[in-house]
Amino acid sequence: MESQIRLLALSAILAFLTVGCSKKAWYKGNTHAHTVLCGHADTSPEEVTKWYHDRGYNFLVLSEHNQFIDPKTVKMPTNRRGDFVLIPGEEVTGGLMAHTTALNIDGLVDPRLQQPPGASKTQVIQAHVHGAKQQNGHTILNHPNFHYMHTASDIRPVEGLHLFELYNGHPSVNNFGDDEHISVEELWDELLTDGMLIYGVSSDDAHHFQDLSLERSNPGRGWVMARANELTPDAITDSILRGDFYATSGVILKEANVDGQRISLRVDERETERELSSSFVVGHIVDRGEAGYLIEFIGPEGEVLESSRGLQASFHVTSTHSYARAKVTFTRKAPQGRANFYAWMQPLFTDGRKHDL
Repeated sequence: MESQIRLLALSAILAFLTVGCSKKAWYKGNTHAHTVLCGHADTSPEEVTKWYHDRGYNFLVLSEHNQFIDPKTVKMPTNRRGDFVLIPGEEVTGGLMAHTTALNIDGLVDPRLQQPPGASKTQVIQAHVHGAKQQNGHTILNHPNFHYMHTASDIRPVEGLHLFELYNGHPSVNNFGDDEHISVEELWDELLTDGMLIYGVSSDDAHHFQDLSLERSNPGRGWVMARANELTPDAITDSILRGDFYATSGVILKEANVDGQRISLRVDERETERELSSSFVVGHIVDRGEAGYLIEFIGPEGEVLESSRGLQASFHVTSTHSYARAKVTFTRKAPQGRANFYAWMQPLFTDGRKHDL
């Protein structure tokens, strides 16, 4: 009897250790895709779902304009893998070019319900945040440089907004700015420098699955890699809200870790080459740049705190800087000059800023 009790106790301890030490996995997903239901896309919800499933994605948000697509109503591919899920969502579309993804919601978010007459840009975005929260979801501000509609002063006062699209694959959203407007990444550093806790997402904003060209908003151009204990809508959403993910336009990381106040990363060169062999992935065309990988650690006001060439690097973040973040740029030759592809880790904060999940 005593030996049986010891055996049961040992089994219980081993079970506890197994659960407590369960290893997180990386999951690939897109938070922004459209279907024929919006009237200006070309593919059904079922076929859009199949496109991402068949190309190795683990999760997808069908984010239709002011329409809620219940995942339970979408017919899954007949060869559905066990490691693929739909996360319920909607692209909440209000006035003043305010578009947001309501992530992991229970039902339709109506942007008009919380929006006062003559609302400012800040008030419109705030109404989206409140609407998503009422449906037990969370808000991603989409393509802030679309028509250059949203500045840091519009976004910073919004309460409860902790995610925005740092990179969007649509050809008309001005990710990289122009001679008169800052890039979305510069906008990110403005918000972070001003004390906002906001993480950067990368997405497709895909509309066109039948006609492939640089002028079309095709799929496969931007996505996130989220690290979670399990592949469920709640677990993926929680990891994104915690900043336990990185955004990418093609560069894949083998390691992306924050240990205390140290950021460490290592590029997965083979997986990056595989992703960049896709006809869907497109680079940011630049005039010049040294071929290969550049790793930068960036702090307040966008200052590059440290940089190096190669596949791996680490950086100790001191209290001298309120935050630091890591960025990887891969540059290769292109017919038009050079093409850049990126991976962005989320910032590590040293000033105690946090939000309630």
